Amino acid sequence: MGKTRIKIKGDAADYDMQNDSFFAYSKGMKYKSSIDLDGIVIDISEENSIMGVEILEVSDKFGISKYDVKNYKALNMNVKISKKMIRVELVFSVLKRNAPTPHVIQASALNSMNLPVGSESLAVVA
Repeated sequence: MGKTRIKIKGDAADYDMQNDSFFAYSKGMKYKSSIDLDGIVIDISEENSIMGVEILEVSDKFGISKYDVKNYKALNMNVKISKKMIRVELVFSVLKRNAPTPHVIQASALNSMNLPVGSESLAVVA
């Protein structure tokens, strides 16, 4: 793994309660392609940087209610890219009894797009 770490503060987030799909993205980047890691779709910009993430069936993946997803407090995504693999950790924080409660999921896939080795993160705060 490379030592590069890029932090991108998400510009916007949207939750489609009917389809249970959460989408967070940074504006000002041009879309190139997407990687689907079992319902976690990472959008890649023309500069090979992460520009967004869509989480399908988000309430099921994190084991929380749709109400909690709608009223989330923060989403943090850390991505580690090696020559062979892409590993993602998502931390979705919701408020329970006035305390932030993190829910964590992980996913990985082959680096079939030959993304540059390194680390990136995307943070979105409500």
